[in-house]
Amino acid sequence: MRHPAAPTLIALLLGFLVIVVIYHMCVSDGHHEGNPHPDDVPRKEEVLKLHGEEEDEGYGMAEKEGR
Repeated sequence: MRHPAAPTLIALLLGFLVIVVIYHMCVSDGHHEGNPHPDDVPRKEEVLKLHGEEEDEGYGMAEKEGR
């Protein structure tokens, strides 16, 4: 037989979880984890031009070194 307080504790924890989820859906803190929106990222050509580099066709250092 389980402890008589177990259903009460489970109900309280689930209720707290629901409150936290609803709160975070309604109140945003402005923080966002993940990739930036494509419009917020400069184009590759602009970054390379800014750093004075040329775009390589290779995908890694091994190809640049001739491996």
